[in-house]
Formats: sequence, structure tokens, C-alpha cells
Amino acid sequence: MFNSNNLNRLFGRTRGRSKKKIDLTKYYQTVAKYKFQNFNKKVDYILDIGTGYGETSIFLAKQFSEKVVISCEKYIDGNIMLLKNIEKNKINNIRLHNGNVYDVLESTNQKCFGLVWIFFPDPWPKNRHAKRRLITTDFLIKIHKLLKKDCKIYIATDSMIYTRFILNSIYNCRDFFIWLNQCEINLDIKDYFNIETKYYKKAINSQRKPSLFILRKL
Repeated sequence: MFNSNNLNRLFGRTRGRSKKKIDLTKYYQTVAKYKFQNFNKKVDYILDIGTGYGETSIFLAKQFSEKVVISCEKYIDGNIMLLKNIEKNKINNIRLHNGNVYDVLESTNQKCFGLVWIFFPDPWPKNRHAKRRLITTDFLIKIHKLLKKDCKIYIATDSMIYTRFILNSIYNCRDFFIWLNQCEINLDIKDYFNIETKYYKKAINSQRKPSLFILRKL
């Protein structure tokens, strides 16, 4: 169902630095059991972008058991962990897209999503790589068309460079979203959610305080 668009190419690694061998045939067979195929108008969807090791998808699936979480992540090592936890916790409301989130976004023109999470997207800190960042003005305008009324987007980052970039994108989209927590930009994620992902812990251990942006569709 998906056709990748070179204009929205997804950068970054698909494997970790570990040399541990992975049975890719078995991996794709397992992915197929939970693979996102297409939208159902009767279903409420949550979009979880860049799920890393899957902690956010598991958290969301448990918190919103009546909704379906679409987990978008091309990182194979992380998806393997997510799949293990899906089966361990007997979760049946996660659908995985092991690829570019734009594949999902461009597959529909319906207002599908009631909630969007984007936790610790790759900041691509070098100036020459800035065009690879996910959170841009164009991205926010594009996804706005697919959001249900009053849908919220949660964006977390521990990169000051990316924070400034996100702030600029939010300002450019002020006619599309209201920034709900703009008076308290440095509130910790745990002031809202009792969740600690691998990247959250890495930020804290490196003495970097994550910023959480909460946007609501206008």
C-alpha cells in the first residue's frame, strides 16, 4: 500500500552498533503479524513516531486500550524489543510500520488521529543535516490535515539545537496549533507521564533536561 517519496526520505540507521546477528526472515514474519495495513474509519488511532525501543507504544497501548496505536520506526533492534513486549504483555492494539512515517501520512486524506507522540526524534545537530529533521513547519502543516478536532501532539527533545528549531516551526504554525505549555517550556516529561524511555534516561544521565512541547490543533 505504501509508496516511498524521495522528497521525504528517512535518514538514520536501521541497525544498532551491536554485531549480534538477527534472523531477518523471522523478524519480518513477526512484523507481518502486527503490521499496519490501512485505516478503518471506525477506529480511533494514535500515531507514535520514532518509537525507539517501543516504550512509548507500549505505554500508549495500555493507557488507551480502546484505541489503536500505529508505531512508526525503522530501527530493527528497537522493533524487535517492541515486538517482544507486545507478545509478553499480550497487547493487541499496536500496529507496526517499520519504515517512514510519511508512508502512513500519505496513504490517507482522512482525519484519523486523536493523539500524536514524537519522543526524542533524531536532532541531526549539524547545520548541513538540518533538512533531515522531522519536526518542521511543512511537517506540522501536513499532519494538521490528518488530525481530529482538538488532537494533541506531544514532542520531546533533549537537544537545545532542536528545541530552537522546533520553536521556530511552532511559531510558523501558530494559525494551525496552540502551544499549550508555552509558559513552562522546560517541564519534565514526568510532570505529565510516568514513563522513562531509554533516550529519556540517557538525557538525564548526561545532565540534559528534556523539553516537552504540547500542541493542540486549532
